[in-house]
Amino acid sequence: MNTHQHASAMPPLPESYGIPHLVCLVKNIHWAYVFWELTEEQLKQAVSALGGDSTARKILRVWKGQGPQRQIVCDVAVESMLGAQYLYLPDPGNYYQMEILLTGANGTVSLLSSNFVVTPFGGVSNEEDVQWASIDELYRQYLAAVGATYLASPQLWHISSPMPKPFPPAQELKLMLDTEIIIYGKATPGASVYIQGEPVATSRDGSFTLRYALTEGCSIFPIKAVSSDGSQAHSVVTLITKETY
Repeated sequence: MNTHQHASAMPPLPESYGIPHLVCLVKNIHWAYVFWELTEEQLKQAVSALGGDSTARKILRVWKGQGPQRQIVCDVAVESMLGAQYLYLPDPGNYYQMEILLTGANGTVSLLSSNFVVTPFGGVSNEEDVQWASIDELYRQYLAAVGATYLASPQLWHISSPMPKPFPPAQELKLMLDTEIIIYGKATPGASVYIQGEPVATSRDGSFTLRYALTEGCSIFPIKAVSSDGSQAHSVVTLITKETY
């Protein structure tokens, strides 16, 4: 079977899906990536709610904080019904949310609201006396405890990441918790792979492995592979929600 011919016969991905959405992804301490899709029906209803104001304009509003204390960071003009862009977030270590509104002389109507995101802290940790252990060391300790020879995901053996050692025995009970995700896969050798719009290094056989720290809330990982000649592309979107209680 000719896999190249089979792939070429597949229909192209649509430019839009007709499903309203506004999604925000954290890039680093100061930048977020936002993508959205509006529908004509949404816009008609909003214009009607504003008394048929044809001069009303769409804006993308950046909110900082949660609840009644949240503040407006900035408003960005939105021209297209389908789009994406990077946004600057001024204060690291804060909650942010995006909202698309239609604003005119008769008021403002909310069209879409994004998920909440939390940006990483932009400074050195206050912890100065913590001793760190590597994933390799913890892996060997686990194998010694269970008497096994491998874990279900062998990629863990090849990744090293700092993690705090357990607290020494004490009268006061302490608990530390953090969460990471490992994304690994394989594309056709020679293809380019992108995760959240960033290029990813691949091995000769097309395999790749990355790890990300998970923040509270919804994290979305759009993954895209593009053939070496640029004639083919394939996308997968993974959504992971972290809730700590």
